[in-house]
Amino acid sequence: MKFKNILSLLVVMACATLAMNGQGQKKNGLDIEILRKEKAAFLTKELELTDAEARAFIPLEAEFMAKKFQVNRNARHETRALNGKANKTEEDYQRITRLNLESEKRELELQMEYYKKFSEVLSARKVEKYRGVDMKFKEYILKKMEKQRNADPQRNRREK
Repeated sequence: MKFKNILSLLVVMACATLAMNGQGQKKNGLDIEILRKEKAAFLTKELELTDAEARAFIPLEAEFMAKKFQVNRNARHETRALNGKANKTEEDYQRITRLNLESEKRELELQMEYYKKFSEVLSARKVEKYRGVDMKFKEYILKKMEKQRNADPQRNRREK
């Protein structure tokens, strides 16, 4: 479960960055525009979207990812700050838990809102299939990033 959350967070951050940054900008070595196009192509192929469905769905999905990223931003920052604190108190741990649960609740509400919007442009079968395809894309991107990291001898030397 923890791996799934980390995986989701990484890809949500990457995809949301796509929606929020301009074309051709790079963040942590990622070309955002390329990643955005790659996800659109991946979703179009895996969901077997028609041209009309893709034109309606892809921008909606990118908007959803950007909002999901925003919902989690505050919890991530505060959790990171509290985790960096040397002598955490019981109240600190309670705050971390509360922040993350509230963030998950807001994310679920957002998901329900957007899945309703998705169902206005896609069949129920494709909306349900999207859930698995989105996770498949996240795994694909993580593997690709890992491959790139392992292929870069400069990076391997810097990390040691």
